[in-house]
Amino acid sequence: MYSMSEQVSTFFWDEAPQHGLEMREGQQDMSFEIVDALINDQHFAIEAGVGIGKSFGYLVPVLLYSKRMNKPVIIATSTIALQEQLWRDVHAVMPLLGLNRDVILAKGQTHYLCNKRADEYMCDPKADPPDALKEGIKQGYEERKDFPEVLPQGVWDKVNVQRFSMKNCSSCEKKCKYYKVRAALKFTDGVVLCNQDFLTQHLMKLRRGQEGLINAAADLLVVDEAHNLDDKVRSATTERFGQGMLFGMIKSAFYELRSFDQSSVSGEKREAESAIIAFYNCLKAQVQKQINEAEQDMRYADRFFFDNNGSAIELLTEMNAAIHNLSSSIQIYSSMDFRNNRSFAVSDDLDAVSESLSELLDQIDDMLIWIEQHGSNTELVYCPKNTKEIVSRLYFNGDERTILTSATLTNATSGSLEEQYSYFISNTGFPAGDRGCLSEPKPSPYPYDEHAMIYYCDDLPHPTREHEAFIEKGVERLLEILSISNGKALVLFTAKTDMEEVYSILSEKNLPYKILMQQPGSSQDKVLNEFKEDTNSVLLGTGAYWEGISIEGKSLSNVIIFRLPFPVPDPIIEYKCSVAKDALMDVRVPEMIIKLKQGIGRLIRNFTDTGIVCIIDRRLRDEPPERYHDITWDSLPIKNRTSSLGELRKFYEGLPSAKE
Repeated sequence: MYSMSEQVSTFFWDEAPQHGLEMREGQQDMSFEIVDALINDQHFAIEAGVGIGKSFGYLVPVLLYSKRMNKPVIIATSTIALQEQLWRDVHAVMPLLGLNRDVILAKGQTHYLCNKRADEYMCDPKADPPDALKEGIKQGYEERKDFPEVLPQGVWDKVNVQRFSMKNCSSCEKKCKYYKVRAALKFTDGVVLCNQDFLTQHLMKLRRGQEGLINAAADLLVVDEAHNLDDKVRSATTERFGQGMLFGMIKSAFYELRSFDQSSVSGEKREAESAIIAFYNCLKAQVQKQINEAEQDMRYADRFFFDNNGSAIELLTEMNAAIHNLSSSIQIYSSMDFRNNRSFAVSDDLDAVSESLSELLDQIDDMLIWIEQHGSNTELVYCPKNTKEIVSRLYFNGDERTILTSATLTNATSGSLEEQYSYFISNTGFPAGDRGCLSEPKPSPYPYDEHAMIYYCDDLPHPTREHEAFIEKGVERLLEILSISNGKALVLFTAKTDMEEVYSILSEKNLPYKILMQQPGSSQDKVLNEFKEDTNSVLLGTGAYWEGISIEGKSLSNVIIFRLPFPVPDPIIEYKCSVAKDALMDVRVPEMIIKLKQGIGRLIRNFTDTGIVCIIDRRLRDEPPERYHDITWDSLPIKNRTSSLGELRKFYEGLPSAKE
């Protein structure tokens, strides 16, 4: 380890400059601190601002560790874009270090073509496979990115990998790329690039004493974009069941049976469907009641509380019993069917639903349960309450050492390191102290205040208490801001409903620039390309658009945040408060600050980027200040701010990019 430390020093001080790499003090310090943490057998967390070069900062010591220890290392991210960027970075760094390690890029299974499902779809007389799919299969394409963008996501979902297992998929061992990837992961001693969901599933198996998804010799983990870790672990332990989903599973499992067996279970099928309808009608009634009785406007919420009083638990119990009876009968008749190559995957899934619902009912006091509403679709969603303890057990209580990094881990700029990282620690259980080392945050080297200004409103209606007026006046202010930059903007929304409402209003106006809106699934690639190619276009987005999408090549001069990213009333946020016994705002403010920092990072990505960040929301006004006013402004990297549109225009017109 000590000799590795010397090699890291030699690389950054002597070799890197010879290869034309820029000297970055924060990057070097990050690498040296990682080596120190490895020497001291500690976990390590660091906020590395945009421009530090954090990928190279951890790749150098991690690659040297893999070589010297002859062990695999795992690097997990939360976005495909960063996985693919890391693939390029690893292959750029290795020659400089004189290394040649095996590198495996393991994307989620739905990104790969399933040859068996594709054959079934192509041979289905009711299907009408598009030419893009037929030609791609003919060319031997194996991943979604290989196929043309015009291929509909709905079609891809019929031919991608959905229920992979090494046992059931063994017949496709030689022709399935995903099978080859999964097999290689078991034995590699090199670098694994995966997503946080996959790493979480691997660790869950190891902690249960099972064989993991990756070579168990891997004892060094890197979690990039670590601000997402608690959400990813919660997602990995979350179950969700919608009425349409359950009906679809029952239908598919029913038709897996031979026709003369179907009549034997048709009565149980009807009973299960009737019980499902009754339970989900109860959920819909709960949602409507919360909307009607809420003090805040809950029409724009997508998560609601599950009320386990009244008939809800009784109806859930009856639904589970009916599904269990149907599943058992289907399993019995399936076991009598000895036809070769017969798949009963859906029958197994239906049985798993019954087991999961039984576990929920048995451990209901230890579960966090809520309702999600997506349009007319209602889902029952639940996960263990102790997400923090699960993260800690998976990532900090095994034999592995974990390095966690992100551009947005801290929620304050003053106080002790524990106070600066307090929100991250409270969500993940990071063991600050002897077992875990917190690094001094490495600020971005970019000249933010010379290159950027924040505009904030102080005169708009309240975004939730006066929502309709806020939308109307907010769009008027948005248009004034867009006139300053003549478009060239990414508009970020907290709520999808806000985005759609604003898009509808803007689409009816004869604007001198194109208005685009985020689209679902792979169809967003087309929108992103159009946004990049049209210089003055404006893109409206939410969710992953705050951080996950790549807009490289776009001349972006304006990032507009339409409503501060305070969560609407939310079961997850409320639960955090009840556990921590803190005020609701004390949980929401750190989350908002981290989100704002992500939005600012969409504008300033290198030393030459310039532009403006605009917040269409009055809650950061100076007079009268909210109690979170000072901590929020102090935490943001851009200190140059104004509430004057005239001052904003003057600043923007003085930027070099505005004069080109």
